[in-house]
Order: sequence, then C-alpha cells, then structure tokens
Amino acid sequence: MLPHSCTCKHAVLFYRDDDWLREQVSQHLMAALRSGRPAIVIAKPALLQELKFALHREHVQGAAFGPQRGSLIALDAEATLAGICVDGRPDPELFMRVVGTPVRQLAGDGRVAAYGEMVGILCERGQYADAVHLEQLWNELLAACEASLCCGYPQRLFKGRDGKAFYDQIRAAHDEVREDPRPVPAFA
Repeated sequence: MLPHSCTCKHAVLFYRDDDWLREQVSQHLMAALRSGRPAIVIAKPALLQELKFALHREHVQGAAFGPQRGSLIALDAEATLAGICVDGRPDPELFMRVVGTPVRQLAGDGRVAAYGEMVGILCERGQYADAVHLEQLWNELLAACEASLCCGYPQRLFKGRDGKAFYDQIRAAHDEVREDPRPVPAFA
C-alpha cells in the first residue's frame, strides 16, 4: 500500500489484480486531492471510470477533499500515447509538450500526484525498450517539477524472456517498487 503521503518521486506498481491497482492509485490520488493538491491520471478508459467513481464515492462518503479541493485531470492512456509517439515510439519533444506541459502547469499549484499506464501499454505491445525510454522521459520531467508519479505494469508481462530481460531496468528507473502481494485467484 502506498503511504497516504507518498514522498518518493517515482514509484512502480507491479500488479496482478486490478482491484489492488485501483486501491493503490486511488489512495495516491486521494491523498493529494484531500490536501488541495492537483492530480493527473493517464489510464485506460475502464480504470479511468473506476477511479473517478472511487474518488467521487470517497469525497461524498468519506473525508472531504481539501479546503481548496485539488483538481483532477484524466487522460486516456492510448490516445495520450499516440500523441507522444512518432512511428510508434515515444518522442521527447512530444512527451514534454503533451504530458510535460499539463504536469508543469499543475505543479505551479503545488506538488502533483500522477498515475500513468502508458508504459504498461508499451510492454503489452512488446515494446519494452520504449517503455524504459518513456520512464527516462518521466524522470527528466520529475526532476524539473514537483510531482510524484506511480506507474502501473501488469506482472504477467514479465514472465516471458523479453519481459524478464527488462524487468530490472524498469525497477531501476523508479525510486520505489511495489508489488501486488496477493496470491493469484484459483480461477485465474
């Protein structure tokens, strides 16, 4: 579980279960929103909907968000990834324009809590080296502004030869590594 106030700049979440991922990401975002800080989510549509619902439910039923309720920007991961790639590969200039600009703007209002799964999508496509490159671009952005980022990767992507070869590189690109501790359900 991520601490309610993540002090690391860049964490990776290796998940086997979508519920565990949703719980981790919502806690990360809620901590920011409750303190009035901004948040940005770059995820697939299903997770975006689930996170919006979880955040709304928490705001309505739980402790209210901060006095200056933090703003949330939600972006579709596939569309955002398409907007930062040239010939299917992440481009540094496009990344800084499409992702870096809103993150830096939000950071002007305080430390930004972010979650992204574009790197996981690249790995699902077999583009492990491009995922590592995108992690490096994120690290450059994080060095230039106040933000804490969590990246999500399904654990199943690292079982094959290609995945295992990049697993350590992906871990090394992060300040903190979190792995889903729950056992795989019997029916999976």
